[in-house]
Amino acid sequence: MYLLTLNCGSSSIKGKLFNIPSKEAPLEAVAKISVLNIGAKGDRVHVVVKWLDGLTEDVDERMGDGGQVEHRHIFPIILKHISSSGSGIAQDDIKYITHRIVHGGLNKRGLRVTKEDSHELEQMDALSRFAPLHNHHAVLCVRACLDAVPNSTQLLYFDTLFHQTLPPEVYTYALPPSNAPLAIPLRKYGFHGLSYSSIVHQLAQHTNTSPEALNLVVAHLGSGASACCIRAGKSIDTTMGLTPLEGLVGGTRTGNIDPTAIMHHTPDYASDAGLHDMHVTRGEWVMNRESGLLALAGTPNFGAITTKAFGVGPENEEKKLMRLAYDVFIDRVMAFVTQYLAKLLAQVPMRSVQLVFSGGIGENAARLRRDVLERLSWLGTTVSDANEARRGGAVRRISGDDSRLAAWVVETDEEGWCAQMAREDMGI
Repeated sequence: MYLLTLNCGSSSIKGKLFNIPSKEAPLEAVAKISVLNIGAKGDRVHVVVKWLDGLTEDVDERMGDGGQVEHRHIFPIILKHISSSGSGIAQDDIKYITHRIVHGGLNKRGLRVTKEDSHELEQMDALSRFAPLHNHHAVLCVRACLDAVPNSTQLLYFDTLFHQTLPPEVYTYALPPSNAPLAIPLRKYGFHGLSYSSIVHQLAQHTNTSPEALNLVVAHLGSGASACCIRAGKSIDTTMGLTPLEGLVGGTRTGNIDPTAIMHHTPDYASDAGLHDMHVTRGEWVMNRESGLLALAGTPNFGAITTKAFGVGPENEEKKLMRLAYDVFIDRVMAFVTQYLAKLLAQVPMRSVQLVFSGGIGENAARLRRDVLERLSWLGTTVSDANEARRGGAVRRISGDDSRLAAWVVETDEEGWCAQMAREDMGI
């Protein structure tokens, strides 16, 4: 039997295929799956299935214009490649499929969906207005999986689960009661929770301790960026709120701004953005997809921004723009990191607090990590040569031996964590 984990973004799908061994043996990933450019007009959809045994032939296919391809079209293609690549795996061998769902509202546990009982999907789609670029696509993917593998069980795991421990003074918004019908209360929910869960458990395993012994400030920095304050292994504060827009600047997201700014920037902010099959206002679209690093530097690619900002050559307007984008990003990171460190240090000893970098930027941007740690030198933080290394394992320490604050890079594994949750939930 096999377990497939899927992580649907607005234009991409990531996944892993796991062999389900005996209960005593660890889960083993046998393949990685990546699909890019879904819905991207003018770009070809890129499907990759990489087998990890070194024997089965990998798949690397570029197919039609992404503007003509939807998420529901992709899953049958993934299945075809899995079963026809010489792996010996038939479609019906996939018994469980997990899905990362960004917004789970007030749900305190994952949901189980089958072909015979899929009514929960209506609730998930209703939450799409609070995560319009994620939930709807994930629901479409679940439905495609039910159609393609009708005997499988779909397991839905939410980014919001990890943040159910937020205290009321953190999650409450200072708003009067609303007269509008609401699918969920208007409050902070937090996201990237599956990533934070993965990070906590990986670091606990690496340091030979328990998750409950960890007090962390985690900077999950990527195209979607957030930070989380974790005490005794549980979330007590996080930057993202009712939607993923609140908090840090992202690749295309504003992060925190004066709420009235969009009303002046986009006078028709309340009008419909014209997206197919879902309602998103023009203001939401601008703040989620046309802002952030893209608006500041003309690109959401943080690696390109850093290279141009600090590269050789004369000072020019492009370099100034890139440097501004870098400075804005690190300013917002420092604002939340220092806030969360202060929150922890008011409750636990300094020696028990640790800082973690993760996400595509956090795992790869050595300069950013060094700049953050050097700005924390007032805490007695130092940086080791390991910070510059591109390799060193999924968990590696980057602070010096004499540093009062331990700092780490932890490569997040949302798919692996979903697989572990499924194993525990289904007793497999």
